Amino acid sequence: MKKRMRVLMAGICLLAGLGISTEYAGAERKSAPSISAEAGCVIDVQSGAVLYDKNMNKREYPASITKIMTTLVALENCSLSEEVEYGKSAFANWEPGASNASIEVGEKMNMKESLYAVMLASANEACNGVADHIAGSIDAFVGKMNEKAQSLGCKNTHFANTNGLWKKDHYTTAYDMALIGRAAIQNKDFKEITGSRSFIMSKTNKRKAGYPLANHHKMINPADYPQYEYEYCEGGKTGYTSKCRNTLVTFAKKGNMELVCVILKCDNSVWLEPNAYTDTTRLFNYCFANYEKTSIQQDMASDINEQYLFTKFSPFYSKSTSSLHIEEEAGIILPKGVSTNKAEKKVEYFDQPQEMNGKKVIGRLSYIYKGQEVGGSNIYFEDNDSLTLKDSIDMSKWFDEAIEVAKQEPFPWKKCILVIILAACVLGLSIICFFKVRAYQVKTEGRRRFKKDRHKLKQRERDFYTRRLK
Repeated sequence: MKKRMRVLMAGICLLAGLGISTEYAGAERKSAPSISAEAGCVIDVQSGAVLYDKNMNKREYPASITKIMTTLVALENCSLSEEVEYGKSAFANWEPGASNASIEVGEKMNMKESLYAVMLASANEACNGVADHIAGSIDAFVGKMNEKAQSLGCKNTHFANTNGLWKKDHYTTAYDMALIGRAAIQNKDFKEITGSRSFIMSKTNKRKAGYPLANHHKMINPADYPQYEYEYCEGGKTGYTSKCRNTLVTFAKKGNMELVCVILKCDNSVWLEPNAYTDTTRLFNYCFANYEKTSIQQDMASDINEQYLFTKFSPFYSKSTSSLHIEEEAGIILPKGVSTNKAEKKVEYFDQPQEMNGKKVIGRLSYIYKGQEVGGSNIYFEDNDSLTLKDSIDMSKWFDEAIEVAKQEPFPWKKCILVIILAACVLGLSIICFFKVRAYQVKTEGRRRFKKDRHKLKQRERDFYTRRLK
């Protein structure tokens, strides 16, 4: 009986341990909605915190959501005004019925219109034409796509083409695709393109008149499916092939929360529910209802300035004139009801400043909750136009000295207090022992003297009676 009880208790402890191991994700898994797709993921755009996952690291085939990466790489490597001429290579290796924008061989159009064709019409020939124009060949451009994926932290992604048509070595995961989507939506040109319901193409050397393109994503352009329209949707990209099944990436913003949702390998199409749209809507509604974002702009700007760098070096610095700042929309995203003080704050300063988007980044501020980063910001350093800073301070000297001091370990007050307490305890015990020993010694000495005096008294008495007998 006792043995059975021990086994039962061990099982209970094991289940408890498994429940605890989910930590941050565990809060939403208790009531998170189920989805019909094979894999899904929702992350916060600003922090990158994962709010939902189902098989998010399982490799799947992306289909046309690949074109998000195609568009992002194109935007980062050319201007929208550049002219793209479509050669024969842009129309090679197609599947029957593949999406296109009816672009013709030899047709010329600018990069902006080409990317609208890629994102709204899911035009496969536009992807290849853009790739040829930027990198000289489709393969070279695909190499840039893979390099970009690695730089974003994608560990289970490999692209083999620009458009997502099925290939065995063309794969990604829900989480990796969320990272790609997160980077893309932070590009203002991409955000404008993906958020457009429609676009009018201009006339070209092959067309005497322009023609319209409609966004295929039903949550922003529902057309004949009004039930899928989502008021907070900012855009996205659809995908489908017979082998990849339905895939979907969607961006949505409500209040100060901006999210990316990725759905992979969903069997049902738009006319049969549940499908990728219903899955996405359920996940967005759940995340917006169960999480909240708290801004760290005011508190952390002061915290960084006062505790870490500049007020330790110069009286010319103040909160209003400091050259340090964090991102305007920086915040912490946590389950509703969880206080921000439950998140652990970390401030890291780089050995050397880094250039990001034309700004000097000297460190990173992050918040960790149950093992996952739930908020943070880069720490930016910018020259201040104040005369006191320009005329009175050698910025390079102050900056180098500030970085060195910021990297130093803080004074170990807790350890010192602990040592002092231990020392006081040892001293107190020593004093108590001293008095105990002293008291024992006095008592022992008294007994010894008493015995000695009693012995002398007895000796005198014996001598007295001996003398009288004589």
